[in-house]
Amino acid sequence: MTSTPSTAKSTLWRWTKRVLLGLGILVFIFVFLFMPFMLSWFLTHAHSRPSDSVMNITPAQEGGAYQNVKFSATDGTPLAGWWLPADSARVVIIYCHGLFRSRLELLERATYLQKQGYAGLLFDFRHHGESGGALTSAGYLERLDVLGAVHFLRDSLHLRQPIVTCAVSMGTGASMLAAAESPEISGLILDSSFLSFDNLIVHHAKIWLGLPHFPIADEIILFTKWRAGFRAEQFDMRRALEKIGDRPLLFITGSADVRMPPEISQQLYEHSLSTHKKLLLVEGAKHGHAFDTNPALYEQTLLDFLRANFSPPGMAHAVMP
Repeated sequence: MTSTPSTAKSTLWRWTKRVLLGLGILVFIFVFLFMPFMLSWFLTHAHSRPSDSVMNITPAQEGGAYQNVKFSATDGTPLAGWWLPADSARVVIIYCHGLFRSRLELLERATYLQKQGYAGLLFDFRHHGESGGALTSAGYLERLDVLGAVHFLRDSLHLRQPIVTCAVSMGTGASMLAAAESPEISGLILDSSFLSFDNLIVHHAKIWLGLPHFPIADEIILFTKWRAGFRAEQFDMRRALEKIGDRPLLFITGSADVRMPPEISQQLYEHSLSTHKKLLLVEGAKHGHAFDTNPALYEQTLLDFLRANFSPPGMAHAVMP
């Protein structure tokens, strides 16, 4: 039995519909499942960029004394860093770098403040620089690294001076979450902060990839929370600030920061309960580049903040055993 032209057309149309349906399903799976899943994977496996991975410069080249140190986050993740002692240190500062960076990002600031009498601990967050760890979480898991640094200063170096965190971008989230859990952190310097993990992903998905809030950004958020093990309310900087309370806070932001615009630092500043808070806007500074844009203003603001809120205790620095 031979097929008629109408029968052949009908068969062709059925096969065409099946192919189109199959392609539609594949596109749907790729766009709404595979792509958000992989973007979440890339975020949680982010590490230091090549220029920050190799420690080809040390505090000695910036004129600072230092010692190599190793310690652990509170979940046991091995961390590597530099201890920068200072005679009669009035404050000890923990430096917290941003995503894709390493301790090198804050080296100049740390050695400058060391020369002004402020001891410091520069270290690499998990899965960055020379530290261990399998996952990155933009600040949630990294809070355990900051808490580990606090324990190292208190328990290993036996320091009793006030501890202040000096953080950029991802480091601000980690330090705020850590301070919300630990009263040992007496003050925070927060450069280029973000509001919450959800807000961070939604904003960056839009400006970098042009992706909508729903459903793509929401799926990236969902997959990342599943990988790193946190809920939305656990990674909200406003909630953390409420727990931090009246501790001294210095917010720093750049007028040209499109990733974390000045309005975010302004919102955090207004939400903070602290009566010892200050907000610095650096004109023309892009994300994380306030120090590079106006180092003199940046350094003086840090010194004024530290001197105004932490009087010298007259204690000698600890010596590594």
